[in-house]
Amino acid sequence: MIINKSYLWVAGLALSVGCSTNAKDNVAEEGTLTIEIKNPLAYTRNETLVLADDELFTDPLKPQGVTLLGHAGELIDSDQDGQADQLVVNVDLQAQSTLSINWPNDLKLGQQLDKKVQAEISPKVGGEWQNRKYVGGDFQNVDFLRVPAPHTDHSYYIRYEGPGIENELIGYRFYLDWRNAMDIFGKKVDTLVLQSVGLDGFDSYHEEEPWGLDILKAGKSLGIGSIGQYINGKVEHFKQIDSVTCAIKANNKLSATIETSYYGWQTSDKKSSIVSNLSIVSGDRSLQHTIAFDQPIADFCTGIVKHDAASSFASLVGSSGWAYIATYGKQSLADDKLGMAIFYNTKDVKEVVDSSFDHLIVFKPSEEVSYHLLGAWEQEKNGIKSLEEFQKYLNAKLDALNHPVEISVKQSL
Repeated sequence: MIINKSYLWVAGLALSVGCSTNAKDNVAEEGTLTIEIKNPLAYTRNETLVLADDELFTDPLKPQGVTLLGHAGELIDSDQDGQADQLVVNVDLQAQSTLSINWPNDLKLGQQLDKKVQAEISPKVGGEWQNRKYVGGDFQNVDFLRVPAPHTDHSYYIRYEGPGIENELIGYRFYLDWRNAMDIFGKKVDTLVLQSVGLDGFDSYHEEEPWGLDILKAGKSLGIGSIGQYINGKVEHFKQIDSVTCAIKANNKLSATIETSYYGWQTSDKKSSIVSNLSIVSGDRSLQHTIAFDQPIADFCTGIVKHDAASSFASLVGSSGWAYIATYGKQSLADDKLGMAIFYNTKDVKEVVDSSFDHLIVFKPSEEVSYHLLGAWEQEKNGIKSLEEFQKYLNAKLDALNHPVEISVKQSL
């Protein structure tokens, strides 16, 4: 049985080297299931897979760390009922090979698993609003926030001015106000750092620290991968909106998701409501951004900030499949090299254009769009340090998107 794709999110970078545990010689016992994960590419890749299937979770299992033939994984309770109904696993897949896992025989429960990702939003509590500034109080992480009406830029109410999400490679945050731009936290370490960023309530994260710093100047742009509407040659942000809520939808050890709902967004002649989901997994620099609309929006767009110090380029675009736009150069706030890219499916896109502040992707009207955004900073641990390396990295990820792993679950008779 092929797993329903609505239950599967695959993210990862195809690698030129690696190793894999091949279980093709294992014999499944009668009545068990076999999960087959096939890599169609001609080179080894690493993938973090999030999958769910009714056949896998017939026996009650509690959320916990697992190993599957030596591959790190995690059983997830996404329904918050105390029972696992998803499996997240990080696997190395050899070139043009199939990894076969006997379920549940190859499953080892209760394994120690380091936390590799996190998502958070941290407003202040215990203070008070004075006009549009929040005075006093202390930051406290919450799972859900309805943004107060007085909140705007520099209200000193939300730590680093919005939600954050990171893995061991890179961090991102976006402004939860009218600017709505997506920003990048460049990391020099491979540990999680967001919990210690912005505790003074100001913008000290613009100053270089041992962990890294905020490396992207967004200005009037969308930053990297944020959302707007392209009207009469200009990008409209979220200046007029009825209300906003933000929830930490998932905050697991290998995967995390932030869900933001924008109600009554008015840009032209009508109001719309949209739901944004930003998801990250271990081992991948990219965020997957999926946006659902209550009604299709004409000329909905995303983009990358334009910096004079960077060159822009794009992949070859065919009639179908995934493509990307990208920039690279000395465009970080540390005055060193930073690469940025957005991967989009050509079937969803109306045009790729430049505006005053952004390199833009403009989408066709739809009920949902999904794309991937990423940054790569040269000061990362084992970071990408040249345009050639960055292009190689992007092309490998493009191959992975255009040739996803194939997953099936089979009953052993």
